[in-house]
Amino acid sequence: DQFTVVVVHTLDRWSRNPRVTLESLSTLARHNVGLVSITENIDYSNPQGRLFTQMLGSFAEYFSGALGKHVSKGLDQRAHEGKHTGGIPFGYQSCWAEDGKGGKKRICDPEHAGGIHVHDKEGPAVKDLFARYLSGTTTLSQLAASLNSEGFRTRNMHRLPDAEGNLTSGPRLFTTASVRGILHNPFYTGKVSYKGKLMPGAHEPLVSPEVFELVQAAMKKNSGRSETLHPRPEREYLLKGIVRCAYCG
Repeated sequence: DQFTVVVVHTLDRWSRNPRVTLESLSTLARHNVGLVSITENIDYSNPQGRLFTQMLGSFAEYFSGALGKHVSKGLDQRAHEGKHTGGIPFGYQSCWAEDGKGGKKRICDPEHAGGIHVHDKEGPAVKDLFARYLSGTTTLSQLAASLNSEGFRTRNMHRLPDAEGNLTSGPRLFTTASVRGILHNPFYTGKVSYKGKLMPGAHEPLVSPEVFELVQAAMKKNSGRSETLHPRPEREYLLKGIVRCAYCG
């Protein structure tokens, strides 16, 4: 009894699945709540309106499926062309920048292969991470602290809670997990990953495949050092894998 009507711009903003649409409309009807679509001018109280609603729901579902297929096809084409299919990893930057008008402008002439190039400061920092870890004289936490002290921040795009519980996204301090993610990423060897497959990338590699494999072997070997990571540790830490820093994630 708190609401009398739900207003949407178009029906596909409410649902793109006919079953969900009809079930949710039935729920609204049981509570005497109406649904108004501004664009389609739907009256769900008569048989014609219900038929029209089902037709629109079917079209919305078709559009959603077709859109997903086209997006997947576009990503597949980018991967086969050696271009990145997600966010640009730390150490690289795009050859394009926002123009302030909703579009993009090219900042590199000519454009680098793959549309990205090595960042002049982050690129050497990534090379240094691999070299220092491979030397066996430093830990992931020390590497993270080093990056933070030099002013580097992650390329975080996920919305995570801050110290006050508000969901925020943006650059964050490096942690052992974020450094581990860099050292595990085959993108730095000139490869792109798509649907679990590695393909030759068009971008410039930062480390050789040999160095990358040596780092993977070292990380696998070092992963057993902590007693808390043992599958049957003598002491159980109840918050392991659950708590995280509210400031850096």
